[in-house]
Amino acid sequence: MIECVITSPKKTAVYKNLESVALPAFYGRMQILPGHAESFVVLREGFILLRQPGGKTDSVEISGGECHIKDNRALVIL
Repeated sequence: MIECVITSPKKTAVYKNLESVALPAFYGRMQILPGHAESFVVLREGFILLRQPGGKTDSVEISGGECHIKDNRALVIL
């Protein structure tokens, strides 16, 4: 499972036990699955899709930012 932390100057949200996270990367969509290699990704405007077990998906709209992926954790800084 993956944990995703989305932080901005206004608030921080933590999403735990996710099956996958899809990001609007600078050159297209990028999906993060458990065991993903450590990466640093520049994000563009779009939606972060947070897939929970059972198929439910939440989305968070962003206007750009960056994401650091390491040890089944995605830290998104807006």
